[in-house]
Amino acid sequence: MSIHKKKAKKHVSGSSNKREAIAGVIAVISVCFFLLTLILWGISELVDDNFIVSEMIGAYSVSSLFLCFGIMFIALFVGIKGSWFAKIIFLFIVGFTVSGAYSFIETSALLYKDKAAYENKQFETIVMIPTGAEFDDPEHGTEFLMELEFNELIIDVYSFDITKSYYQENLSGKQLKIDFLPHSRYAVSVKVYQE
Repeated sequence: MSIHKKKAKKHVSGSSNKREAIAGVIAVISVCFFLLTLILWGISELVDDNFIVSEMIGAYSVSSLFLCFGIMFIALFVGIKGSWFAKIIFLFIVGFTVSGAYSFIETSALLYKDKAAYENKQFETIVMIPTGAEFDDPEHGTEFLMELEFNELIIDVYSFDITKSYYQENLSGKQLKIDFLPHSRYAVSVKVYQE
């Protein structure tokens, strides 16, 4: 084997090892975000009696989880060689997870803006029959109501743990009175309107 071939082989092997080392460091960062997710989720459960703080930390927890997966896919992007199709898929997933993380960070910021309104009970109120309802999609188990739609207005009701069956039997098609926070549009009370 000639000297040039040995140098080329050594160069390829060296760059491959360097790429794998970088991917490993990025994967460790991803694991750190996963641990942060668990810590934030635990804290949000501990401060459950403070609605705004609990929801804010919960939103940061979900954002951290999105970042964990996004960073893991960056590690895969850096670590694999060849397969440009796989790398394009990884970049698409990274874009999706970063977008999701940003959305939950924005939600937390809106909840912070609502802190004074919540403490002073300065809620906005709507009395109307919902024009739509969105439920979570668990693989198994109970479905819970996530959002209620009132024409262009969407109100988050997920924290009330309203099951799909309860909603369909007791709330669907009825005029509801909902108090909600002005910026984040999180509901603080949901009940059937009584004239």
